[in-house]
Amino acid sequence: MSVLFMVRHGQASSSDADYDQLSPCGEEQSRLLGEYWAARSLTFDGVYFGPCRRHRQTLDGVAAVYRARGLAWPDPVELPELDEYPGRVVFQHALTGLTKNDLASGDAAAAFGQGSDLAQRQYLKLFQKVTRDWVRGEMRISGVESWRDFRRRVESALQKMLLVDGRKKLVAAFTSAGPVAASMGFALGIDDEKTLELSWLIRNTACTEFLFSPGRFSLASFNGHGHLATSDLLTYI
Repeated sequence: MSVLFMVRHGQASSSDADYDQLSPCGEEQSRLLGEYWAARSLTFDGVYFGPCRRHRQTLDGVAAVYRARGLAWPDPVELPELDEYPGRVVFQHALTGLTKNDLASGDAAAAFGQGSDLAQRQYLKLFQKVTRDWVRGEMRISGVESWRDFRRRVESALQKMLLVDGRKKLVAAFTSAGPVAASMGFALGIDDEKTLELSWLIRNTACTEFLFSPGRFSLASFNGHGHLATSDLLTYI
């Protein structure tokens, strides 16, 4: 059996104007993942990454460790299909109505930029409510990819990544929580809402492993983060 390692990006810069870049913590998480893999002599036959800057930066943090140790690292291939679902677009679309009807919701969204733990928890609770409504079909936005289309997109990415010749191959993919969860949904045959909920559990730089061979794709492990030894490194943003 071959193995696909799907990695969620390192911690993004949630309190900055540009979310799509790693924070110093995210850079450290990525380096530690590289150290963890290199210590186990994992040699990859293919490496893929999504189109976001945080995806590439996470990959680069791992690759830098491999190169510093003189270990082989394949030329990475960008796959647009590994992009995150449009949750932030959905949230911004819903925010105006929420802030008019729910003052607490508006305060949570406004306070998120302050970076406090309480503000982040309030924001994430609101974000989860909005995206759950969207996945259920209770919110439709013209011109925005649907959850079903997103899941089909990720299946397309899997089809491309699993075309590795030979047996016992190792493939790595650097992406976001949504595509990792969608891949689990594909492997386990679970419904839309449960797949969405899985995405909220995935830690930054956590690795989810899938076994694959012709005609088979199955989950081997979920949310592995043995490289993150201290609680301050266990993040979700």
